[in-house]
Amino acid sequence: MINLLFGGNYKVIDGLTLCLMSMRNHTDEALNVYILTADLTELNPDYRPITEENRQFLEDVLKQKNLNSKVTLIKLGKDFNNWAMSSCNKLNKYTPFAFLRLFADDVKELPDKAIYLDTDIMINGDISKLWNTDISNYELGVVKDRYGRFFIRPNYFNSGMLLMNMQKIRETNLLKRVKEMCLNKKMKFPDQTALNKLCKSKLYLPRRFNEQGDLKKDTVVQHFSNRFNVFPYLHMIVVKPWQIERVHEIRKNFAYDDVYSEFLALKNKTTEEINNPKQTRVRLSKTTNQQNNEIINNLQKK
Repeated sequence: MINLLFGGNYKVIDGLTLCLMSMRNHTDEALNVYILTADLTELNPDYRPITEENRQFLEDVLKQKNLNSKVTLIKLGKDFNNWAMSSCNKLNKYTPFAFLRLFADDVKELPDKAIYLDTDIMINGDISKLWNTDISNYELGVVKDRYGRFFIRPNYFNSGMLLMNMQKIRETNLLKRVKEMCLNKKMKFPDQTALNKLCKSKLYLPRRFNEQGDLKKDTVVQHFSNRFNVFPYLHMIVVKPWQIERVHEIRKNFAYDDVYSEFLALKNKTTEEINNPKQTRVRLSKTTNQQNNEIINNLQKK
């Protein structure tokens, strides 16, 4: 069984669903998913947590492939809320939910080894290839950052994928030290910068385990992180996995069309359920069935 860790509020459900669907399609292993969430509506009314209904929905999606897969939802309480409200980094381009993973060492349910993934990631190969990497002598398995390795320092790594040795992390208090730094020092990329500075025991992994550029033949984990484009002028391009038409038009990526077709069909179904008060509500993002059907038709023509 492969242990996975995610974090976020209700807005990440689309990305989380796509990530897990693409992962499920590429492995026969059971997936043991832990999702950290929190209620931060006191900071922002839109900072609502992931719900039990969402958890059950995601687990049902995984069990279509392997009945032993499961999803555990863990709602962090006042310790996280107080920390998030007190951090000098609480107001930046990221939401406070990006810091949820820093509390992983406090979650007793979390096993001694886990793969942390951001929710703007798609899986293009068997995740067990990453899972089976031996990091028994390291706190983290990491991949260098696409831009940071040039503009910050050569060994600067991206924190969107972390192969975590939780046993060693608890021994060294890595995450507690990272939280302390993020609490008191203002940074542009807060937890990523703190992890780079404070993690002294890390194994650098091949790019195929956190590919931040175009999809390659051997890519296992594709991270849809922001990228620069130089034409007609230097600017940032943002394309996320759930922006299906932009994935096609800008990234020229059609590798996930089977996942997209299934995802859109599910969205159509859940839209109907939301409109029927007798049905369970699954909060996927709001798009109309007509919009989804148009994209499905385009996928079928390719």
